[in-house]
Amino acid sequence: MNILCHIVILICALIISGCSSKYAPSPLTEAPYLERAQTQSRGGITVTAAVLSAKESQKVFGVDLADKGVQPVWVKIKNETESRIVFLPIALDPDYFSPHEVSFLNHQKFQGDTNDKMDKDFDDRGIDLETIKPNEDMSGFVFTNLNHGVKLVNIVLSGDQKTERFMFLFEVPGIETNYQTVDFKNLYAEDEIVDFTDQEELRQALKNLPCCTTAEDGSGEGDPINFVIISDPKDLLAAFIKRRWDVTQALSETGEFSSAGEVYSVSGYKTAPMGILYMYGRRQDVGFQKSRQKEGNRLRQRNQVRIWLTPMRYNGKPIWIASVSRDIGSDINRKKYWFVAAEIDPEIDESRDYLTEDITLSLGVSKLGWVTGVGETTPDNPHVNLLEQPWWTDGYRGVVVLEGGQIPLAELQIFPWEDLEEKHTTEYEDKLNRRDSPLEFKERE
Repeated sequence: MNILCHIVILICALIISGCSSKYAPSPLTEAPYLERAQTQSRGGITVTAAVLSAKESQKVFGVDLADKGVQPVWVKIKNETESRIVFLPIALDPDYFSPHEVSFLNHQKFQGDTNDKMDKDFDDRGIDLETIKPNEDMSGFVFTNLNHGVKLVNIVLSGDQKTERFMFLFEVPGIETNYQTVDFKNLYAEDEIVDFTDQEELRQALKNLPCCTTAEDGSGEGDPINFVIISDPKDLLAAFIKRRWDVTQALSETGEFSSAGEVYSVSGYKTAPMGILYMYGRRQDVGFQKSRQKEGNRLRQRNQVRIWLTPMRYNGKPIWIASVSRDIGSDINRKKYWFVAAEIDPEIDESRDYLTEDITLSLGVSKLGWVTGVGETTPDNPHVNLLEQPWWTDGYRGVVVLEGGQIPLAELQIFPWEDLEEKHTTEYEDKLNRRDSPLEFKERE
């Protein structure tokens, strides 16, 4: 064999060696994620669930599942009823992955034996549509789409002419969110808390809120305070996560992005930090966003909500105020902060109305309404935010009350305050009345 053949064989060996990596999944007995497991029991059925972080899933399965957009959810179901029950994984994630699909995504080149073992491991550990007989149990992983920060786990079981639903909310290790940096218990002294029981007094208090967010020193007027949420913290978080909003990562103390990758991001980075706005002398307590598109540099196209806890309560429930807007793209022509600033939709009421519709469909809203307070502006005389971006509004704030559990839309109540529909109908009629009729137009011609 000549020296050229030896070189070719050596190069091929190096290529094969470089294309493979050690595949060493951990035994399921090593399961630190189970320390965060949650359990619910009802009607003879016990469900336990746990969500794996990116690091945990890589250790358990021996491959980087998060890099492929996959997040394992461990589920255990114990059936102590007299009937069979069926587990429906599609309720947990309509786009869940099959075990072999996830394995194939992680196959290694020229490693047939390793890939065969990987196929078997994923098949053994995964669960699909499953039937659990009376007095039996089953456990395994459902391979869902990746969620950073917070994940809602919805377990639906069908059987004996009825359906049981078990819903869990998990904080997933891996990122630091806005709300994790806030000491909510000590934000306000006891004598600062005001609890309203009369809805007319509540209305006046919400009308008297400041129009807009500010700069850090309290100066200027930024984006509007155009939404109010009356809710316990867990119900607020659950309602947004149900509707597929993502929590946002907290920016550094200086308000800087830690890397350009946080600004120019692919679709997987749905928890990218938002710019900071201020109320009560502090940055937003909670942030949520919905990314618009799924490929390339799409960070700048998203709905976003910045939320602050107020010192007010309504019948004991905390009152949160929010600034809701929609990023529609970047504008490099802006004079300030063009690198991280996005262009907002200037018709900002659309963003408020979208959130009203979306949060109502969470089926957690017991009551909604509208109050004035932002101050009406028009496209001809718009408000300008801290980044010199124009926006206009009818001046209304959306208000929702959130409860635990599910509330049918037929049971939704309305605050007897301002009538948004009537206002818009009247404005439209006024516009029609101000127009010249076709006859008058012809006569002037």
